[in-house]
Amino acid sequence: MTTITRFFSGIALLIAAIILFSCNLDDFNLKKLAKPTDIIPDIYAPLAFGTFKVDDLVTTPILDTTPIPAGGLVLDPLVVSKNGTSFRTAAIDSVYLVIHLTNDTPVETKFELSFFNSSTGVSLGVPFDSGIIPANTKDKRIQFNLGPNDQDNLMNSTDLKISFSLLSPVGSNILYKVVKSTSITVKIGFHAPVNLWKL
Repeated sequence: MTTITRFFSGIALLIAAIILFSCNLDDFNLKKLAKPTDIIPDIYAPLAFGTFKVDDLVTTPILDTTPIPAGGLVLDPLVVSKNGTSFRTAAIDSVYLVIHLTNDTPVETKFELSFFNSSTGVSLGVPFDSGIIPANTKDKRIQFNLGPNDQDNLMNSTDLKISFSLLSPVGSNILYKVVKSTSITVKIGFHAPVNLWKL
């Protein structure tokens, strides 16, 4: 029994020594804990995801031998229901619309996004412009900051409308037959930092 008692006493002494000498007392400084005003989690709201073939976004027939103009070939708009998405609370100061776009076409693309009311057929507010997205771009992140007016337009809209344009790079002559089977992939979502101390 004495050997067993010494063995367990030795183990307990070793564990106590490890705990005592391995602890950094600065780790227990309660002043380093986060203040409530420093805790700002993000809310993410995914809205839509899809891959769209160029030919599916063209309702007016285009000849295969038609070159993609440098000024842009405007595709039919993509209309996405926002399904009642809204960010209206005192704890949310900023809302961001985030789009991840993959351009699998051999031409440049750009898009305009607007808040759209399908019952009236009217776009609300100023559309958001993506700028030029080069050919064969993978998962480009485009973010728009929605101010108070934009948030109101988002609340009053039923859909998001995205109008894509295809543009031939300068000095190239790319025909529609080369582009029509390629695709554009879009992931749309919102995120908003929440100030918990305002709740």
